[in-house]
Order: sequence, then structure tokens, then C-alpha cells
Amino acid sequence: MNYSKKKNLIGFAMHPLWLTGGDLESFINPLRDNGLRSLEFEIDSNLSGWEQFEPLMEDYSKIGIEICFHAPYRFPFSLRGFRGDRRSEIINANLPLWSLADSWGIRNNFRTEIVLHGASSKQSNMAELRKDTKTFIIFALEAFPNLTIALENLDVAKPGIIKFGERREDVLDLVTEIDHPRLGICWDTGHDIRHGVTQDPSKEWLDRVVHVHVHDIDDSGEDHFPLVFDKVPNEHWIQLLMDAGMEGTITLELKGGNLINWEIERINDALVKSIKTINEVIK
Repeated sequence: MNYSKKKNLIGFAMHPLWLTGGDLESFINPLRDNGLRSLEFEIDSNLSGWEQFEPLMEDYSKIGIEICFHAPYRFPFSLRGFRGDRRSEIINANLPLWSLADSWGIRNNFRTEIVLHGASSKQSNMAELRKDTKTFIIFALEAFPNLTIALENLDVAKPGIIKFGERREDVLDLVTEIDHPRLGICWDTGHDIRHGVTQDPSKEWLDRVVHVHVHDIDDSGEDHFPLVFDKVPNEHWIQLLMDAGMEGTITLELKGGNLINWEIERINDALVKSIKTINEVIK
């Protein structure tokens, strides 16, 4: 396998609940017809419906869909303390899940990305969280050789929480410092807007992006909606990535709970519109 390069794939952040009331192919076919080629699974064994995740990966793989991953980030998987007293606990919690993802790295036709959140805590300072994040990345790059790690720029922290990775410059600085061919950036475009960051990123940032999360923000400021509100310059920023030669997965990352009051037809139309919007930029 060639894990250093891949084509640009359009992805969707998948959970079994998206299939409620329908079947696998009736959900995926309208999206695939408009350019979808990959599904991203959050590999947190504490999520509801976890027992359905692996069978779903297998089923979608059989019809030609690539599989990529989002690493678990809630406790006990979170990285705070990896340099100290929690190292063994964090490794033991994450090992079976990252090993599952690594096995797909062997099976997939293209490079397999796993999105990673930096460490967060109510207690540690930013310097300690950066060190925990860096130490875990170095460990994971060696332990899971079939994965490309994409460190994400994170959403605004809740009051009392300190997160490493909210700022573009912090993510870029760490990725550049480690400077590994299987480490890059996951650019979450909506998180930038939530932080009030509207300016285009630097060439250095664009050159390090290997994975993208796109979504929109509604009138109340809530994110992870389909691309229907035009609050995030997704098309412009994706075009910047294409101009920079980015190769990787561009994932539509939604929160299904945001759409609880939407009619099914509206949801389906919004999903297709979102995938089509991405496809029109990258093709």
C-alpha cells in the first residue's frame, strides 16, 4: 500500500442512527451518486450502538466505500496525563480501537486517516497538554504504522476546560515540530468560524492539511449543520486546498441531533446538496 499519497475523497461522518428507518444502500446511494467515496467512524466503544459499527464498516467496504476514522477523545481515552500517571491507562483504553483502525489501514485502497484531538483538562496548563499530545502522537506513529494521524483544530472550549489545539498556530507548530510523513492537520472549517477566525490560512497550514471536516453554522451559532446556511466559506477554503495540492479526505461532519426537527425530505436534500457542493470544487 502507498500510505503517503491518495486522491481526494469526499467523506461523511457515519453513525448507525443515520440508517434509522432505511437501509444501507438507500442511504448511501444518493450521496455516492454525487461524489461520496468515504465514511468516517468515531471509534469510541462507549458510544451508543457501538456493536453496529464494525459490521457497518464491513458492509460499506463491500460496496466500495473507503473507511477512515476519528479517534476517541472523551475519558478514559483522552490524552491528559499521557506523559505521567495515566500513560498505561490511556494506552490500554485506546489500543484495541486504534488497532482496529490500523487493520483497515492495511485493507483500504488508499491512505487511512485518523483524526485526533489534542489533550484537554480542567487542571493542566497548556504547556503540559501540548507535551501530552506530542508524546502520544510520537507513540501512535510508531505503534500504528498503517495510519496517518490528522491533528484537529478544536472547537471553543467550555468554561473551565483548557484544550490544546483550539488555535491554528498551535496545531501547525506541533505538526511542523514532529515533522513526520504520516502526520498532518485535520482542518475543521466550522471551528475556525466559531473562534472568529475568518482569514485564509497560511501556505504552511495548507501544505500540512491531510483531512478536512466541513459543516455549516446556523443563525444561533450552533455548528455541524449541512452546508445550507453559508456561514462558513467552505467552497473557498476547499479551493485553496486544491490549489495547494492537498490530497486527503474531506468529510461532511454533522450532528444528527441538530436535525431532529427537520423533515426527512429536507434532511436528505441537505445531505445531497452538501456532498454536491464539495464535489463541484474538487472535481
